[in-house]
Amino acid sequence: MAPTETKISATEADAATLARIRQTIDELDAEMHRCLIERGTAIGTLIKVKGTSRPGAAFRPGREADMMRRLVARHEGALPLWTVEHIWREIITTFTRMQAPFDVAIDQGVARDAIRDTARFLFGFTVALHGQPDAMATINHIRESGTDLGLVAAEQPASAGAWWRALGRASGPRIMALSPYIRIAGRPAEHASFVIAPELADPTPPDLELFAVTVISGDPNAAIAAAGGAILAEAGAEKLVALPHGTAVAALAARAGFDDIALVGALSRGIAMGDTDANPVLYQRLDEAGVS
Repeated sequence: MAPTETKISATEADAATLARIRQTIDELDAEMHRCLIERGTAIGTLIKVKGTSRPGAAFRPGREADMMRRLVARHEGALPLWTVEHIWREIITTFTRMQAPFDVAIDQGVARDAIRDTARFLFGFTVALHGQPDAMATINHIRESGTDLGLVAAEQPASAGAWWRALGRASGPRIMALSPYIRIAGRPAEHASFVIAPELADPTPPDLELFAVTVISGDPNAAIAAAGGAILAEAGAEKLVALPHGTAVAALAARAGFDDIALVGALSRGIAMGDTDANPVLYQRLDEAGVS
């Protein structure tokens, strides 16, 4: 066979292979679209059954955390995990807003651009963002709207004071999740933040409960750590404390020397991957989280 004929045959074979690959991609795209349509139908049925138009009814942070753990467990291949997470969150936000419309208030007092990027990563581009000058204004927006979520930077300037004391009042906003949920080197939108929501209508038992406390004597760090907890923020004697769900808080308060205790939120522990640093109270390593 002449060299020219061999070259033509190879080119034809490559073209045929590429055509088959493109056909497979088209079929996969069509299947993904079909699944989204089917999911929309299921959400429509859910709305009819549950009537989830009331504030807080559609937010299920515990269920979302469980779904995220399963997503991490089954993920493989070259596509970055954070890309899959962002696509998943865009889908979840869109369908959640079908059940109970909401916007998102963002605390722009710290790392303005980073908090906006984090909000877009978590909630996508269909939700409206309402910039607020600080954490307190963000909380007030959530309270006044009765429906919106909020994103507040975990690290605040001293001028913010004990901003978390504005949470947890009767039927008031509470911390419901942390971001990033997955800690992994190289991920975008990794600014540490709290997701704040109106009181949840159907809360799932959390891994951690968050309390506002006032220290009245001594240093509470050792007693809190021994109970499996951590101090997440502080402003003088005021502390924001994370404790495992079910902790005997009154007994711990007597040992640790704090008082004026108020429940201000709850969290599911996130997942830490690789060599990234992560607070062991807030994050589980893969094997600890039951993910392999």
